[in-house]
Amino acid sequence: MAVGQLILTVDVGTSALKAVVYDRAGRVMASSTQRYGYQTPEAGWAEADPESWWQALEGALDELRALPLALQQVQVVALTGQMHTAVLLDAHGAIVPPAILWLDRRATAETAELQARLDLPPYQLNSTYTLPKLYWLTRHEPGLFDRVAHILWPKDYLRYRLTGEYLTDYTEAGGAALLDWDTLNWAGARLEMVGLDPALLPPLRWPHEEAGSLLPQVATRFGLSEDVRIIMGAGDVLALITGAPPMRGQVTYSLGSSSMVFTPLPPGHTVADSENRLYVYPLLPYALLGGVSSTTGAALQWAWQALYEGQAGFEEAVAQGLQTPAGAEGLLFLPFLSGERSPFWNDGLAGSFYGLTLAHRRPQFMRAVLEGVAFSLRYLLDIFADLGAAPETIALAGGGAGVAGWPQIFADVCRLPVRIYAGQETVTRGLYAYACQALGDDFTAALAATFKAPITLTPKLPDAGYASQYRRYRLLAEFANAHLTRK
Repeated sequence: MAVGQLILTVDVGTSALKAVVYDRAGRVMASSTQRYGYQTPEAGWAEADPESWWQALEGALDELRALPLALQQVQVVALTGQMHTAVLLDAHGAIVPPAILWLDRRATAETAELQARLDLPPYQLNSTYTLPKLYWLTRHEPGLFDRVAHILWPKDYLRYRLTGEYLTDYTEAGGAALLDWDTLNWAGARLEMVGLDPALLPPLRWPHEEAGSLLPQVATRFGLSEDVRIIMGAGDVLALITGAPPMRGQVTYSLGSSSMVFTPLPPGHTVADSENRLYVYPLLPYALLGGVSSTTGAALQWAWQALYEGQAGFEEAVAQGLQTPAGAEGLLFLPFLSGERSPFWNDGLAGSFYGLTLAHRRPQFMRAVLEGVAFSLRYLLDIFADLGAAPETIALAGGGAGVAGWPQIFADVCRLPVRIYAGQETVTRGLYAYACQALGDDFTAALAATFKAPITLTPKLPDAGYASQYRRYRLLAEFANAHLTRK
């Protein structure tokens, strides 16, 4: 296979690792996905074994090596992955468990205490972030940090195994609540506040910068050249710009288990949101306005498992919901199954159904979940408009975009055209663009080369189709946030 120069990208996710090989023109040449699990030792807890990520990387590279694909032609390697999950290492680089995952909610009390002391915007500190989890460990595992010499994050740990270098990038620091966003330096005093030494933190670099040399034994093990360039990469916040081509007037909605909703801002454009409902993210090549919904695709998976266990497959369950008329016969769903980030920033919010009658059955529940997630997006789009960044289109990306019939519901609820970028690589295309930048090419042009033409859907229901349901959704969501917080 004559492929020329190749770029190897790796995404270490919560439940799977994916390795994708691009050629220099941005075409996907091959990929391998390796799955693994995580542990939930108590309700609300989630922990991982970082060794399983390394084993998954070994499996992926072995699978790629077995293809008619010359890994010796790989010129650049870049990694991304789940954020917020601290990997603790001793002085010899051995793992010091536990590795508490981003979705773990054990540190809500520590989050509240830190927020009271630091008074940070909620997008810079919430219970998914690293700092509160480290604080929890100092309280509940007091001798643990006697053994810890380094703190890394998932992609950084795998890169350490490739190079022997302890490094991280600015996006990981921002997602750890340990970055001063004004100076772009480590906020080491926050680590001291929880009783830890800032010396545990690694040097910071930008995603396209060099990250060390491939260890000779690793090069031999995987059939890679010892001269391959390893760059820093970034956290999976890359989905903010890689789910769809970044363009003004278009909001990208990366519909996964949780979802990120962002749009690029014009140079010099400022946004003032005194309520911190949305925020401007400054750590990628474009300034971005947006936020994050905690439970979107995960809500649909939950509904299928809770309502249809052993009765129907996922596609059939969704199809039954789609056969139900719009409005789910008056049933509404609030998708706050694991609290909510944007726009409420409230870990205590709970999901609920409202409007139940004796006539409602499983299909109406499924329809209500499909619509409830769409209502939550429309709520955010209204805030975009309030802040002077009214969207003209929605770019729908991520796994949820491939759920048959759901994109049309988003178009009908939000009253906007929906462009679907499903079935294409997401975060790894950002790594490809950073690799091209490291090789002297333009980031924006390289990123654009990875996209295919989207499918476009337009609203089918009349303007009034969801108007009353959406008004009720807003009232219920705001009432729940103000009065029904879990203790």
